[in-house]
Amino acid sequence: MSAAKICIIFPLALVCLLFSPSLRSQSPSDNSPFSSGEKLSFRISWSNVIEAGKADLTVSNEDSTRKDSLRLVLKAMTNQSLAGVYDFKDEFVSVFDTRLWAPRSFQKNFTERTRVVDEKLDFDQVNRYAVLTKSKKNSQKIAIETGTQDPVSALYAMRTIALKPGMMLSFPVMDGGRTFQLEARVVSLELITTKLGSFNSHRTEIRIRPVDSSSAERNIVLWFSNDPRRLPVLATVALPVGVAVIELIARTP
Repeated sequence: MSAAKICIIFPLALVCLLFSPSLRSQSPSDNSPFSSGEKLSFRISWSNVIEAGKADLTVSNEDSTRKDSLRLVLKAMTNQSLAGVYDFKDEFVSVFDTRLWAPRSFQKNFTERTRVVDEKLDFDQVNRYAVLTKSKKNSQKIAIETGTQDPVSALYAMRTIALKPGMMLSFPVMDGGRTFQLEARVVSLELITTKLGSFNSHRTEIRIRPVDSSSAERNIVLWFSNDPRRLPVLATVALPVGVAVIELIARTP
């Protein structure tokens, strides 16, 4: 997955914690701001002018026998009007352990033009490793920090933390066998107006950098609503040309 694509997905799948080695040092609220049945829908546009695609985030129970985990799914696709220029259809699935506030597995299936990707990460948070399995290839064992997130689980873990202006945030996220370091700062409380209405929201400025190469870092601004649900209401992603805008347009319940 390209660095630019990572930056489109991360605002929909992002957690920021206080400088610390893992989520376990945080204190999630007793009442979770999300539960099975929640659905968030987003509009993806370029410079808030050209509508490029849409995305949905859903929460469901993993299965009837597991009460300690949730199935988190992100689906994104391009609009038909742009399919001939740049076509994408993505699905990302995270199985989220609600005891550890960290993922047990992460699977992604996406198609971009003629490129098809099908891979899975299985996390052993206690023993600090993940196993990456790609289609038609052998598995690879990779060392991780306890509490490492995937791009989807990250957002939901973030929503368990009460943000405050002035917080400095940093943590690792693994995707495709690579580790990215996210460094963020909660800047201020701002009033954000979207299709759903107006929200008092925490403006969080984020820098994403790969830890295994010298490739360019990316910058994101993400707003979380300042209410018990801590909704990701808006994100902007700086691109080489223009800005990607991701706006929450619908929610259930």
